[in-house]
Amino acid sequence: MIMLAKVVPYGGNAVRYALEKEKAKVVKVNHMPEGIDPTAIWYMMKHHCQLHQQDRTVGRALERLMVQFVISPSKGETANFTLKDWADLQDESLETLDAVGLIPMGMKKEVKTNFRNSMNVSGLHSDSKSGTLHLHMDCCRVDLEGNTNDVHDLHIRAMMAAEIINMRHGWKQPKEIRDMRKEEIKDFCEYTLQKMQEFDIDFYFKMLRMKGYEVTPRYDKSKKLVGYTIGKNASVFKASEVGRRFMATQLEATWKKLHPKPAQINVKPVAPIVSPSSRPVRPTAQTTTSTRPKVQPLAQPKPVSSFTTFNIDTPKGSKAVEIPNSIKDIFLNEAQIPEGNETATIENVAHVAMLLFAGYIDAATSLSESCGGGGGSAPESGWGKKEDEDERAFARRCLQMAHSICKPKPRQRGYHR
Repeated sequence: MIMLAKVVPYGGNAVRYALEKEKAKVVKVNHMPEGIDPTAIWYMMKHHCQLHQQDRTVGRALERLMVQFVISPSKGETANFTLKDWADLQDESLETLDAVGLIPMGMKKEVKTNFRNSMNVSGLHSDSKSGTLHLHMDCCRVDLEGNTNDVHDLHIRAMMAAEIINMRHGWKQPKEIRDMRKEEIKDFCEYTLQKMQEFDIDFYFKMLRMKGYEVTPRYDKSKKLVGYTIGKNASVFKASEVGRRFMATQLEATWKKLHPKPAQINVKPVAPIVSPSSRPVRPTAQTTTSTRPKVQPLAQPKPVSSFTTFNIDTPKGSKAVEIPNSIKDIFLNEAQIPEGNETATIENVAHVAMLLFAGYIDAATSLSESCGGGGGSAPESGWGKKEDEDERAFARRCLQMAHSICKPKPRQRGYHR
C-alpha cells in the first residue's frame, strides 16, 4: 500500500473530484452530516478553519485549509474488500498517521496530527484501465478542538504510516511497489519510442495516455517543454526518475539511438580486364623525346576553417556563436550538470558557457534560468577575456561560471503554512 499526502489551498475541487468523479463511491463522511453535497462539505471545513483563526497567536493567517490523501493498495491486497473494509482502512490510516511523530529539520519539537478527530471524507475510485481501486481522502486542517494539524514533512510521515500498515497486514512495502511501477513505466516508454516511425513528442504523450498513464508536461516562460511527470494512481514520477534518457531534453536523442540509420557501403567500380590482342605488332618509328621530367601540378589543399559555429536557441532568440576549434573540446568534454538540477543537460551547460565566451551575457543568463538555474551568482559587469589570459583559460572560466549560474535555486524552508 502507498499513502500520499498533499496540502491544498482551495479544497472545493478536491472534494468534488473525490466524491463526484465518474463511478466514484462515497466511502465515509466523518464529523459531518450524511448526504451533504461536496460544495457544502468544503464550506463547512473552510468556515471551521476561519472560526478558529482568531485563536492563533503565532504565525501568519492559515491559507491552506485542506489536506488531500491518496491511499493505493495493490490489486491483490484488497481483492475482497467491501465498502466497510475501505472505511476501516481509512480510519486505520488516519489513526496510524496521527500516532507517527517526527522532528522536521530545523525544529526541536516532535510534530503530530489529529486527523482522526478532524472533519474528513473519502471516495473510492477505480482505475479506468486496470480496474485497481484506490481511496481519495480530504481532511480539514483544523481539528474539532480548534488545533491546527501540523503538516511539516507530512509526506514523509504518510510513508512511515503506510509502512506500519503494510507490516501489520503482511502487504508489500511502498518502496517495492514504487520501484515495480517505475520499471513498468520505463519499459513502456522505451516500447513507445521504439514503435514510433518518426519522433513526435505529442504522439509520444498520446500513446502514454492511451495506456492509462497521467502525463503532465511542464513548459517554461517561452512555451518550451522542459519536463514532464508520468504516473498512475498514487505513483507519479518525474521523467528523470524513470530514467535520464526519458527526460524531455533527451527524448529525441533516445529515439534516434533506438532507430539507427543503416550503414552505407561504398562499392568501388571494378576496372575492366583487357585481354592481350592476338594481332601482330606493327613496328613504329622511334621519335625523340625530351629527357626533362614532366612537372606535375601540385594539388591545392582545401582551406580548413579554424572555427566551429554553434547555433544556440535561447529565450532571447537564436545566437550563432563561433568557437575556435582549438578550445571547443573544453566545452564539449568538460561540462557537468550542477548537483540538484534535474532539468539541465550537459549540452545546456556547455551552451551557457559558449554564450559567455562570445559575450552574450543576457542570453546565457536567460538560458540557464530556463533549464532550472538561478541559484548561483551571475557574471559581474565587465565580464570578458582578460588581457593576459589565453583562450583555454578563459574557456574554463566561462565553463566554471556556467556551472555556477545553472545551479538550482535553494528551497526556502520556514514555518509558513
